[in-house]
Amino acid sequence: MRIDGIELYLVENAFHKPWRTAYGSDPGNSVVIARMVSGDYEGWSEASPLPDPNYSYEYGKGAFQVCKRFLAPLTVGKEFATARELNEAMAHVKGNPFAKAAIEMAWWTLKADMEGKTLGQLLGATTDKVEVGDGWGICDSYDELIAKVGSSFDEGYTRVKLKIAPGWDEKMLEAVRSVFPNQTIHVDGNSAYRYKEHSDLLKRLDRFNLAMIEQPFQVGDIYYTAKLQAQMDTPICLDETITEPWQAEVAAEMKACKYINIKPARVGGLQNSLDINEICRQAGIGCWVGGMMESDVGKAICTELAAIPNMVYSHDITPANLNYPFTITQRELVMDEKRMLALATETGTPVKPVVEKMMQRVNDQAKFGICQED
Repeated sequence: MRIDGIELYLVENAFHKPWRTAYGSDPGNSVVIARMVSGDYEGWSEASPLPDPNYSYEYGKGAFQVCKRFLAPLTVGKEFATARELNEAMAHVKGNPFAKAAIEMAWWTLKADMEGKTLGQLLGATTDKVEVGDGWGICDSYDELIAKVGSSFDEGYTRVKLKIAPGWDEKMLEAVRSVFPNQTIHVDGNSAYRYKEHSDLLKRLDRFNLAMIEQPFQVGDIYYTAKLQAQMDTPICLDETITEPWQAEVAAEMKACKYINIKPARVGGLQNSLDINEICRQAGIGCWVGGMMESDVGKAICTELAAIPNMVYSHDITPANLNYPFTITQRELVMDEKRMLALATETGTPVKPVVEKMMQRVNDQAKFGICQED
């Protein structure tokens, strides 16, 4: 498949309200949306590392520049029969999985368009719907959080994810469990804890019967995570630490976790997502798909991935209109009453942006190949 042209857009959009986690507060998002063309066919993608280098070392404007200066020039005008070939062409650019994912996922949606298939069919989806859960960030009070958790369960969600940070963890969970003693709840530390300082506290969280503790330690840590998992009954889930398949292999060998959250943009795209999921399947590690507060362009891609085998936990893929007052797509993801998202029936890109609407939020753009002639 020859890549004739690539368009890149840096899209910035405000949330309904700032999203608060252990690493800070984000008032909105900064994402890379890419369009890839081959002949009369096109594919769209979205990579969302967030506006600042807090979740990872990547951030929206930086990822856009990496795509613009390095990745698009490396790939436009060339042919790639597989996503692995495309990834090999970008491999000498070290790291930068979000930037690489913007290019790689556009290749997949372009391939789906050319083959007249849905993205889910290309990825090996085995269901036409996926269940999503709800989640809440750090709040101003326990009462505020309890009210939000209650609204989630009232609306039909079967599980809720809560952000934790030092000082907003054990007592917060005591308050929440006093009202919701048996519901499925898990927590996400966003790398805020340290083994030597916080392991005793984290082990005490066993008493709250949590579905999992997500990413308690520093990005990249597998060793201390394995030590903690061996001392806890509560499953540990790795998120930010896993950016490439080899890290999943190490985590599996060290028995560092019982779940891995796969965000396709975080791991460099859909081929790496498939590889990580297969490593986990063989090791008995369950997977689920997370989002990065994307528009429905990116969330729809996540939905298609969530439908493959070994996705065993409800996913973090909420429709964009729950995050943004201004949406940019031609159609919006809609959950049914059971909090399920349907996979796309359209071939090619599951959800495309409305270019006129998107351009109202574009901060920068670049075009390569035949797109320069448009």
